Amino acid sequence: MTAGLVAAGFAVVPYLPFFQSWTFVRDPKVASVITWTVLQTSVVIISAVLTLYFVGRARLEAAAFRANQIDIRLFADERLEGDHDREIDSAVELTAAFKRILNESRLYTPTPVPGAGSSYDFIQIVEHAGDSAEGWWKAATKLVRLAQPPAAFTVTGTVRPGNTTGRHQLILELVRVPRFAASPLVIEDENWPRVLHRAANAVAALVIPRSAYVRTNIHWAAWRGAKIPYELFDAYQRANHFIVHRRYDEALAEYYRAVSLDPSNVYIRLEIAALQEQLDLHLDALATYDDVITLCSRGHPKLARWWIGPDFARQPRHAGRGRAVALLIARYRHALVLGHGDSVAGSWWVRRTTAGAPGDARALRRAELRQALELRFRRYVDLDVRVRPYAIPPDKRLELHRRVLRVPAEELVVHEATPAQLAEYNQRAAEMRSYFGALSQYEIERLIADYRRFGRRWRGSWQQLTNRALDLSLVWAVVRRAMADVEPVTGAVPVPQPAYPASRVRLADVCPDRRWPPDPRALDDTVEAAGSRKSWEECYNAASVYAVAMLEVGPRGERDLRDRARNPRLEGEARDEVARRAVRELYHAATISHSGRLPERRSWVMGEDPDLVALRGHELFRVFEMVTFSPDRAAPLRPQRAHVWEQVSYVRQLVGEIAGCRAHFWRTRVLDDGPAPDGRTLDRWRSADRDAWRRLTELATGKQDWYTRYQAICAFRGWAADSGYPGSIAGFPPYREEQLHAQLRGAAGRRVKTGLDANIVVREYVRLCDQRLDQLAADIAELEHSLVAEDGFGARAELWAALCSWFDDDIADGSSAGERRDRFRKLLRP
Repeated sequence: MTAGLVAAGFAVVPYLPFFQSWTFVRDPKVASVITWTVLQTSVVIISAVLTLYFVGRARLEAAAFRANQIDIRLFADERLEGDHDREIDSAVELTAAFKRILNESRLYTPTPVPGAGSSYDFIQIVEHAGDSAEGWWKAATKLVRLAQPPAAFTVTGTVRPGNTTGRHQLILELVRVPRFAASPLVIEDENWPRVLHRAANAVAALVIPRSAYVRTNIHWAAWRGAKIPYELFDAYQRANHFIVHRRYDEALAEYYRAVSLDPSNVYIRLEIAALQEQLDLHLDALATYDDVITLCSRGHPKLARWWIGPDFARQPRHAGRGRAVALLIARYRHALVLGHGDSVAGSWWVRRTTAGAPGDARALRRAELRQALELRFRRYVDLDVRVRPYAIPPDKRLELHRRVLRVPAEELVVHEATPAQLAEYNQRAAEMRSYFGALSQYEIERLIADYRRFGRRWRGSWQQLTNRALDLSLVWAVVRRAMADVEPVTGAVPVPQPAYPASRVRLADVCPDRRWPPDPRALDDTVEAAGSRKSWEECYNAASVYAVAMLEVGPRGERDLRDRARNPRLEGEARDEVARRAVRELYHAATISHSGRLPERRSWVMGEDPDLVALRGHELFRVFEMVTFSPDRAAPLRPQRAHVWEQVSYVRQLVGEIAGCRAHFWRTRVLDDGPAPDGRTLDRWRSADRDAWRRLTELATGKQDWYTRYQAICAFRGWAADSGYPGSIAGFPPYREEQLHAQLRGAAGRRVKTGLDANIVVREYVRLCDQRLDQLAADIAELEHSLVAEDGFGARAELWAALCSWFDDDIADGSSAGERRDRFRKLLRP
C-alpha cells in the first residue's frame, strides 16, 4: 500500500498547480532537472515493482487462506520401462484419478437427525491454462491467467514401486506459496485406488488447518494452525463414504479409528452415536451420547454439577469452547433415545428367539453397558418422576432406581422360559419403558429451559435446533411417556409426577380423557400451538408426534405382552386422519429441505427411525415415498421390523460370501497345473481354512455384534485378495417386499404358506436365520476334527460350496435351508 502511494505521488504530484509554483520548478537548473528526472523515474519504477510484488503476495496469501484452489502437476514415473504395472496404470491415469478423488473431498456439518450430514466441496483443481497452446494464443492465455486468482498450493508426485512385492508407492510434495513450505508424504499400499485415496486425504488434511475452512467447520476447529494427521482425515472420509453405501460396520470401525487419533473430537463421537442408532444399538448410543455430554459440559458449572458431579463443576470456562453445537445435539439425542424406552428396554431385558451361545460377544457388550449406565443414571436418583399417586420419599428413590435397572439382567429364551419368567420379563420391561419415558421428558424440559436463555439463542447452535423444534420434541416426549404408562388392563393413562417445574406441555394437552390412544384433535391442537414450522427438524418432529400416536403400547411399538393387556390403538378413520397429518408434515419437511439433502435422510426415514414403524405400514406413507423419492419400482408397505430383516439378511450374505471365497480358493488349487505345493504352503492354506471356520463360529454366535462382523469382513478381504475372488461384501440390503417373500421360500422350502402379512413373514424369517446360525455353530463345533483331517482340495471346495448354498436363500431350486444343511453335513462326515 505504501509503495503504491509513493509511486502515485511521484507520478502525479509534480504536475499539480501548487507544485509548479515552487521556485526550483519555475527556474530549474540543468543539473536539477536531470537529477529530478532520474529520481522521479527511479522512484516510480521501484515503487511500482514493489506494489506489484506486494499485491501478488497479498493475492497468494488470500488464496492460501481460502485454500480452494490446488495446482496438481503431472506425476513423475520411476517405475521400470516395460513394467506391467506401468502399462496398466500410467502416470497420466494416476494423476487424473488423484485429481478426481481430491476434488471429491468433502467437509460435513453436524445434524440432529441420524444419517449423513450435509456436506460441501472445499477444494478446486486448477490447470495450467495456456501451457499447451502455441503462438500468440499462448501469450494471450497467460495474460488472462494474470487476472485469475492464483493457486497458492502446488502438488507434485512421484510414482514408484513399493518396498515389497505387490505394493505401490506415491511420494507427494505439497508446496504452499509464498512461504514455500514443502511437506513430503510417502503413501504406500497394496492397490492404487487405496494409495490415491490416502494421498488425497493427506493433502486435504494439510490444507484445512491453515485455511478459512477451519474457522467455519466445527469438526476441525480445534486443529487450527496445527497439522491434522492424515490418517485421521482419511478415516473420517472413509467412514462417510461407507455410510453412503450402507456399509455400516466398516463405517463404525473407521469412526473409531478416527477417534483413537483425536479422542477429544466430540463431533466424530456424535456421528458414532448416530450410526449406533441406525444399527439399533440403543444402549451403545445412549452411552456414547452420555460421553459427549460429559466432555462438553466442562465449562458449564451448573450442567457439570448435575451431569458429572460437584467435583467437575469448577472447570475453566474455555473448556467447552467450540462445543456448543455438540452439547446441544448430544443432549437432544440422549433425551430422544431415552424416549425410545421400548427399544432401550428391549436391549436391556433381552428376549431371544433361539438359545444361541452363552456369553457371546454381543451379550458381553450389553452386560458392560448395563453396568456403566446403571452407575451413570445415579444422577436421576433425586428425581421423583415416576407414576405414583403420591410422592416417593427420598430414601426410597435409590432403592427404586436399583430395582428398575437391576444388574445383571439375565437374557430370556422365549421357547425355554416358564410363564412366570415371561411375566416377570414383561413387567420389568414395561416398568423400564415408563421410567425411561419420564427421564426423557425431564431432560427435554431441562434442555428447553437452558436453551431459551438469551445468550444461547444468538449463537451458532440455533441453526441446528430451533426453539420450536424443541417444543415439538417435548410434545413427542409427553406422548411417548403416556404410551409407556398405559395401564395394561384398563387402557387408562395415570397422571404422572411433574417431570420439571412449570412444565410447558401436560398430559391433559394430548390425552384430555386420560386414555390411550390420544384424541387426534387434541393432538393436532397441541402441535399447532407450537407455531408454524419453517425447518426440516420442526416438520419432522411434528410428524413424529403423529406417528407415535399410531403405535401400540408394547415393546418396539408392537403388542403389549402382559397378561390381559388390552393393547388399545388408533383404528379406522381416526388412524387415517393421524396418518394423513403425519404424512403432511413429511411433505412439508421434504419441500423445505434442499433436494440434495433428501437422500442423506432417506435411510433413517424409510427404515430406521423407530417412531415411524407404524406409519410406514400405511398407504399414505407409500404414496409419500413414491412422490418424494421416485423409486424405480412401486414403494412397499414396510413391516415394523424391516430394519431387523436387513440386518439378518446382511449377516446371511456375509456368511455366504466367505464360503464362496474359500470355495473359489480351493477350486483354483484343483485347476492349478503347476508343481505341487510344499509342506509349508499346505500348512498356510490349511491354517487359513481353520481361521475361516473360527471366524464363522464367532459370526454365528455373535449374531448382531458389529465388531464381530467387521473382523470377518477384514479377514474376507485378505482371503479374496489371495485367491483373486471377484465377489465383494455389499452393504445392508434395502427392503423389498418381493425379496422378503422369495427369501422366506428359499429358507422354508416349498411348503411355506403364501399370502402372509409382511410382519409375520419378517418374524418367521428372522427366527429361521437365527436358528440357522445356531446350527452352523453347533455343526462346526461337533465336526471340528473331521475338518482338520480332510486334505483333498476338491473335497474342501465342495464343502465350502455346500455351505455357500446352505446360506443362499435366493436359490431357485425349491429346496429348503434344512435340506441344504443335510448336504453340508454329509460332506463333513469322515
